Amino acid sequence: MIARLLISPNIERRLEAIKKILASHIGSLPAYPSGRRAGKAGGNTNHPDVLYFETGEKLGIAEARKIKEHFSLKPYSASGRVVIIEDAGVLTPEAQNALLKTLEEPPKEAILILGAGSDAELLPTILSRCQIRHLEATSYDTPEYHREHIKNLEGLLNASIEERFAFIEKLKDREQFLHSAVNFFRQQLLESTHERSYPLGPTRQFLQELLQAEEWAKQNVNTRAILEYLMLVMPSEI
Repeated sequence: MIARLLISPNIERRLEAIKKILASHIGSLPAYPSGRRAGKAGGNTNHPDVLYFETGEKLGIAEARKIKEHFSLKPYSASGRVVIIEDAGVLTPEAQNALLKTLEEPPKEAILILGAGSDAELLPTILSRCQIRHLEATSYDTPEYHREHIKNLEGLLNASIEERFAFIEKLKDREQFLHSAVNFFRQQLLESTHERSYPLGPTRQFLQELLQAEEWAKQNVNTRAILEYLMLVMPSEI
């Protein structure tokens, strides 16, 4: 199964991305109903292979069980079963934990599409099992840019607190560095989850710190202060 997480604070942008993925999997969809917002990725799919949760719906343990049951059935006409959650950020922690086994033992050809305003809305264990796509492109979303910061992050793991603080003091693009750090440690957690029966504790804990740090940054907390705090709690190995 492919689990995809579409990140954007703009619900319409998420719906448009969902619509494109659905169209490639089960064919063309109806146009937007007249006078209705672009709900259900562009119209009422009413497809037997699609389980769809719109924004505003309750998402608890019962819904997690519905998802598991939906994926357990054979597809009717599509190549695989599909579950769409427009706003996965309202999934309760219990529901997210209940979905982990489904993500770890995915049915063949199935697709799970999650939409969220921020990756901070979901547990790191969920994030580590998803292909994550940020729908708002930024000037620093390039492989070359991230490679430079990843090299610095790998060096900081074995650095002293004094060396870490000195690096942050000289760093110019602090917001972008925070963005790269989130991606780097998320990837480390994903790799450790695939290689072991459980994710590495320090990596998972630090990723939670990073996701909280992103929320602080959105609240206009001083970025240098945020990064200095992260340097204090960053593990020495992953």
